[in-house]
Amino acid sequence: MIHTTMFSPSPNAFKLDFHFTPFLATNKKLFSRGFVRINGANKTWRHSMFLSSKPVLKDGTLSLSGKEALITEVPENVVVSPLTDSSAFIGATSSHSSSRHVFKLGVIRDVRLLCLFRFKVWWMIPRVGNSGSDIPVETQMLLLEASKGPDSDDPNETCYVLFLPFLDGKFRSSLQGNSSDELEFCVESGDPAVVTSESLKAVFVNSGDHPFDLLRESMKILEKYSGTFAHRESKQATQLTIYN
Repeated sequence: MIHTTMFSPSPNAFKLDFHFTPFLATNKKLFSRGFVRINGANKTWRHSMFLSSKPVLKDGTLSLSGKEALITEVPENVVVSPLTDSSAFIGATSSHSSSRHVFKLGVIRDVRLLCLFRFKVWWMIPRVGNSGSDIPVETQMLLLEASKGPDSDDPNETCYVLFLPFLDGKFRSSLQGNSSDELEFCVESGDPAVVTSESLKAVFVNSGDHPFDLLRESMKILEKYSGTFAHRESKQATQLTIYN
């Protein structure tokens, strides 16, 4: 005779114990598409796209239409070139030519941020923080959370600012921070014979009030500008991806 034993686990056996990464910001927001969970409550996103706020560089401060300071102590060799109503390219100039430059963009402090960086040559992982020193070398995407400023209908309402390193001619770029909370961007050709003294379109910056839509629409802007890649929504599905 075969004896079987049946058991019923207690409800406590299925309790999950979540441990948050030390890089998570203080109020522990958990994001998912379409809503944000804050302390157990769901808050629906307002699905408007871009803000009518251009990145403006004035008196050593990078801001949105001169209202809310994002980066301070910006060096004089940094250049902002407007692209659309909400986006621009950021670059810099140098007094000498080289195949590799590391330019300082300015200081970031007390701003919630999310970045994706190359952990290995073939792999990226995220990190969050609140200052420039939290931004690792080889960062490929930087997302800042900022206030819309006192002139907004709701001064406490947040907006998001996206920084994407961009290919400028024969030079690739990446973002990084240093111990002084300064945001830097590195441009390099990988060839000692290919040199430059400036990179004016090294970093793309855009702003909006919905982080997911901001990422998607920013890639569409760069798709149209560069003409070197196609966004997923504009690609034709292959037979391998069509399931009947």
